[in-house]
Amino acid sequence: MSDVITVLAVVAGIIWLGIMLVAAFRNRGGAEEVPPNLQPGIDDQQLETKRLETGQKYAIGFAAFLAVSLPLYFLTEPARQEGFVEEFDEASIERGEHAVEEFGCYDCHGPLGSGGAASFVEARSGVAVSWAAPALNDILYKYDEDELNYWITFGRANSPMPPWGVAGGGPMNEKQVIDVVNYIRSIQIPQQQAVDKTVGEVSAQISRLDSADATVAAAIINQSQVVAEIDQAPGDLEVIEPLDKEAVDLLANADVGIDTDDDGLADSVEVRLSEISAAAVAHYRVVEPVALDPEVADAELVDEGLAALQAQVETDPILQTSIDGIEEALAADEISEDSPDTDGDGISDGGEALITGLFTEASDSTIPGTVTEISLDPANPESVSGVSDLETAQEMVGGLDSTVINLRVAVENEDRIRGQQEDGLQFLIDAQAAAEWTIDIPGVAAAMGVSEEEAERAVALYNANCARCHTAGFSAGVPYTLEAGSGSFGPALWDGRPVVQFGDAPAPDSTDPDLLIDFLINGSVAEQPYGLNGFGSGRMPAFGTVLSQEDIDLLALYLRSGNLDGVE
Repeated sequence: MSDVITVLAVVAGIIWLGIMLVAAFRNRGGAEEVPPNLQPGIDDQQLETKRLETGQKYAIGFAAFLAVSLPLYFLTEPARQEGFVEEFDEASIERGEHAVEEFGCYDCHGPLGSGGAASFVEARSGVAVSWAAPALNDILYKYDEDELNYWITFGRANSPMPPWGVAGGGPMNEKQVIDVVNYIRSIQIPQQQAVDKTVGEVSAQISRLDSADATVAAAIINQSQVVAEIDQAPGDLEVIEPLDKEAVDLLANADVGIDTDDDGLADSVEVRLSEISAAAVAHYRVVEPVALDPEVADAELVDEGLAALQAQVETDPILQTSIDGIEEALAADEISEDSPDTDGDGISDGGEALITGLFTEASDSTIPGTVTEISLDPANPESVSGVSDLETAQEMVGGLDSTVINLRVAVENEDRIRGQQEDGLQFLIDAQAAAEWTIDIPGVAAAMGVSEEEAERAVALYNANCARCHTAGFSAGVPYTLEAGSGSFGPALWDGRPVVQFGDAPAPDSTDPDLLIDFLINGSVAEQPYGLNGFGSGRMPAFGTVLSQEDIDLLALYLRSGNLDGVE
């Protein structure tokens, strides 16, 4: 409607301008013509004719048009403005999506911001870790958009999250950061779905506590392998560098020779690149895989395979993980109706399949991820379905290049790098002995005055929602986690600090608010006081929209218990 009115107004204006121009041309005279503004006015006799009436009719008609059209125009203006706002918002969301893709936000925060991990060197140990990156698809239930803008602009110190805004030293201007915030708003999951995530998060945190010792043991083995690979680097470089150089040269002249499948790689190049990749893999593979046949009694192959692994474990400590896995599988194996022992060798058919897989993993565990084996068929342009042979070859050669670069760095900086990695290994060994991540659930239950099941849930709720900021090292993983509530980005919560800040819980019959529960529900507001003597930064999230009141009450009871790890 507003567009129609606008068109009519423009047409009317053009017509009126045309009338004025025609009248001006009609009144043009000779060179001595008196300008219209200096000519005497029309006398009443001339004026009081149909000419006047006609002018008045036009004037009344135009006034009527304006009287009707302008109100109609303004009636539709709010909707038009809302349309513009929606259009601008959609454009901002689209720009934000492009920025998120360009700067690789999902590389750390997971597909569509569902949560993920980022590579990071843990400061105290110098060990490369997989740092837990939070989900973005429910973040606005905890923070408002201004707070999210702050995190994006300034990042988070001592974590993999860098500053992205210009004000924080990053590449995005203010408008781009706003666009990213608008995009993140558009991907928020429904609130009930955000609430339901608590079930999985609690389960994951309970599992983290149960498997803590195994996790730390695995970290020590992995770090031992890092140290061992530094020792192996000179020998590896001597073998891999010539293979890489030959592969690069072959790829540079890939079109020289007969190309049966017309894929840009000569047949001879495809054959030789396949051989080079196989040679690189064979160099790193220190034990051959063991394949058990459920229909052939071959249990002795397991003993032989384990012996081969044991013989190599000193030079490649990572193999200990496979040894432990195979031994656990053997101990847990049960012959049953669903998994019989067809060949009668004492290992069930299902057990043989599992153990075969574990031996295969062991065989592959010493091969760097950058070294891959390819098998190019000169008669097939896509030896790997959906991928051209040229692309497959380029990826393989690129991987060899990366391997050589890493080996050169290790060889040229062996003394310094080896010392750093040995320090990291010693850190993990010391951490294993200290076991500061340990939480004694019975002790927590006693401190809270609740059942062990409730205490376990309280600890899991804390780890899922609070530990990232209030327990040092938590996001780096179990081996780097210090005492619960030891403080990190947020203040320490041990030794009864929550009681000091928020007071004891009000009596059941009291009408006084529970300051701690209010804080957990609403979070902090920048420049606003909270608790008994706190002053808000806006960095404490609100959990009232994602946790049930029962869980918040349980969490508050745990925080006030004064004994977050349950150890006397």
